[in-house]
Order: sequence, then C-alpha cells, then structure tokens
Amino acid sequence: MDGARKNELLAMLVDVRRVTAHDLTTHSRIRSGQLQQLTKSLYVDAAEWKTLEPYEQDFLRCCAASRQSIKAVLVGFSAARVCGVWVHYDTRPGVQVALPSGKPPSAKAQSPGIDYKRMAVPEEDVVQRAGIRFTNAVRTAIDIARSSGERSGIVAFESLLTRCSDSEADLIREECAAMMQRMRGTKGIGRARHALAKATNRSESTYETLLRLILEKYGIKCHAQVIIGPYRVDLLVGDLIIEVDGWGKMKEGPEEAYEKQINRENWLKEQGFKVIRVTPKEIDRYEVAVVRRVLDMLEMESQTLREVPLLCQPKGPSQQQFFPAALAARLGI
Repeated sequence: MDGARKNELLAMLVDVRRVTAHDLTTHSRIRSGQLQQLTKSLYVDAAEWKTLEPYEQDFLRCCAASRQSIKAVLVGFSAARVCGVWVHYDTRPGVQVALPSGKPPSAKAQSPGIDYKRMAVPEEDVVQRAGIRFTNAVRTAIDIARSSGERSGIVAFESLLTRCSDSEADLIREECAAMMQRMRGTKGIGRARHALAKATNRSESTYETLLRLILEKYGIKCHAQVIIGPYRVDLLVGDLIIEVDGWGKMKEGPEEAYEKQINRENWLKEQGFKVIRVTPKEIDRYEVAVVRRVLDMLEMESQTLREVPLLCQPKGPSQQQFFPAALAARLGI
C-alpha cells in the first residue's frame, strides 16, 4: 500500500475529541450507527468501512489505536501494517502496542481489541508520522522474528532486503545485527538471529518467500527471481517454473494481465520449461497439495532447454521508508 493510499485512509478517521458539542451532525451519525467505532474516540464512516480491503481495515485499526493514546507505540504486526514490513500470520491478532513503562495498563484502563505488550521500546527505535507512533522497520522485523516463529521472521527480514543490491543488503544485515546485540538477553532474540541468517534479498513478495520456505522444508531447493529470456520468473526448480499469482499482477486489469500471462507462459513452455501457478490461498491452506503438484511436475519428462536461466541481481535502491535514520543515510535514501 503506497503513501498516497495511506493518507486517503487516515483522512477517513473522525476523532470525537475534536468535535464540538454544537456539531449535531456528527453526534447524530454516531447515534444512528453511520460512524463505525474503532476506539473510544476514533470513528470512521460505516459505509466506507465496509468497502475497504481487510488489510486496509487493519491499517486503520492500528492508526486509530495509536492516535487514541499519545504515548502508545505500535509494535510487532501492528507496526508492520504501518511501516510496510511484510507479515504473515494464520490468525489476525488484536492491535499490538507497548507503553513507555514497558508494562500494560491496569485492566480497567485497557481498551477492547488492544494487545498490550510487556516490552520497553527506546525512543531511538520509534518513528512518528501523522500522529502515529510505531517502531522503525528494523525493530519491527526483529520483534516479529523473536515472537512469531521462523517463517514469519524470515518473511519480515526479507521485506527489508527486497530489491536491495548485495552491498545494501549487507548494510541492512549489519544494522539488524547491531540492534539485536543491543537487545541481547531479550526473549526470542536467538530466533531472530537465526531468521536473519536465512533471509535473502532475492524475494519480491510475502508469498514468494513462504513458498520457497515450504519447498525447502520438503527438501526441494529452488532459486528465486530468475531471468529467462525476456522474462523474470518467481521461482525455478530445475526446469520447473513456479509463479505465485497475486492481485499485484493484475494492475493493468484482469483481461490485459491474463493475455500477457498466456503469452508469457506459452513462450516459456516453447523454450522447454514446465510452468505451474499457485495462489496465496493455496499456499496458506493447502501446503501439502502444493508440494505434491511440484513433485508431480518434476517427475514429468524433461525437454531440451533453449534458454539458459540467469539469477537476477537486484540493484536497489531499497523502497523501505522507515529505516533508522543512520541506516537510511548510509543507504542514501
């Protein structure tokens, strides 16, 4: 989600703390249910709310929770929603926040739907934009990696490294390692180090990373972002091309995208490659079935390849806007 869309969503928030007693229209809309309540004081137009994608609703819930309390800092998955770190989880957690004290408030002072974390976040790790406080991208990835398992951690770290040149990726890894050294002794920091060691700068989406990790779990080694003739493919296992189909590939419209997809796939098959396509839903829900499809395709008779696959070399620069200031300066962004 780009910055312009985030600004459009933020403009939908209505803070009743700024509404005067004379604003009868707003108070009437609240009483009639025309405004959807997100927090004690933050609302959004109920009709517009229903039209939003789930990830856009998640974004607004997180921003509303941060604006509700000027001291609260979005952390973990919630910070990721704001700063663009890739996330993957099976269930949608509540909005995750931490307070300067490092302790949750009393039960009476807690707001419904807020998951208060017992963690202290130093100000140097906090970014503030448009009245919203959240951990920077590096701290966010580390927190996800140390609390949510290896897959989620690798996904988060690879979002920091995506499209970066090898030298840029090394700088980012250095920053991550330095921050983890500062956090030594924190629960799960060993898991975070392990996840960082497995992260690559070759992936371009959450589900490319997930599928690669799933295949590796079953002993299937694959290469990410491979150039074959005029095309770049998501994953390559021997002579088998695996494409991960997401909505991002439909930017030009379904008809145009479908025509390009057919032309691309036909050309690749003419060069002797096998091609299969998988969707995020299949990766999430039918992991074993996806692996079986891959294995079945690999067992099919191979043809002579007419094109030599070449590994893509990312050239940068990073698209991440919320790195720590010192790292951003070193990267020149």
